[in-house]
Amino acid sequence: MYKLIILLLTSCFCCLSTTKAQFVELGGFGGALSFNGDVNEGDILSNTNAAFGGFFRYNPHPHLAVTLSFIKGTLEAKDRSSKHNNIRERNLSFKSDLMEFSLIPEFNILPFYPKKSKQILAPYIGVGIGVIVFNPTTKYEGEWVALQAIGTEGQGLEGYPSKYSLVEFAVPVLLGLKYSIGGRLNIALEIGYRFTTTDYLDDVSTIYLPKKTLMNSSQLAVALSNRTEEYTGVVADHLTGTRRGNSNNKDSYLTFGIRISFGLYGKKAYKRKKMQYKINKWF
Repeated sequence: MYKLIILLLTSCFCCLSTTKAQFVELGGFGGALSFNGDVNEGDILSNTNAAFGGFFRYNPHPHLAVTLSFIKGTLEAKDRSSKHNNIRERNLSFKSDLMEFSLIPEFNILPFYPKKSKQILAPYIGVGIGVIVFNPTTKYEGEWVALQAIGTEGQGLEGYPSKYSLVEFAVPVLLGLKYSIGGRLNIALEIGYRFTTTDYLDDVSTIYLPKKTLMNSSQLAVALSNRTEEYTGVVADHLTGTRRGNSNNKDSYLTFGIRISFGLYGKKAYKRKKMQYKINKWF
């Protein structure tokens, strides 16, 4: 994955060295985020909320673009919404505002240059790097509670890991189809997937700890670590030491929506100098 990112970035820089006044786009994004993690595991499309954002795209070549993007939305999932009884009984839930900042090189499978009528439609793919900011919360006794500070899996206690960071990295992978209207207005349908470096977007990862251990943190940590009793009405101490989440898989999320942008052109867009690199033969 990271080798592919390096290859795309190298391609972009090589093309930049052989072109003059390219064109840029300024635009916005509207769509949705769908969470994929431990809470309501396997039901990604039911964990969907609205999202919006903005972006700046630099087009150094008809086949290449580099997009600097910002997306804001909400990640949310509830075990009670699951189709599976064992997940509903676990009864965990979370909600987190998410901000994503990303840099994504894109490859236009067909050449895209809106000033030419035969190059106004192009499917594209992209992979890049991003930074995400999140803060999982849950509703308890009518109040929203921030989970990272509580340590529902013993984070921060002696002998246990420190509390997880609320800023992590992501690898965005995307597929889209863009179309230009009138040479200036560009519309794209896009779907993407974000692989992250954390398993705590939903505050769930490892096992249920003993109440005695969590009492060293707070009574709230005890209450929010194991919420099965709230659903079944039966004490669930037998879950101590069993799987609460799957620490082998990092959390991720799906993005899909529409990008609308306005193109700004230089007088000599895509006018080339003498080719200096063999890589240009690919395009």
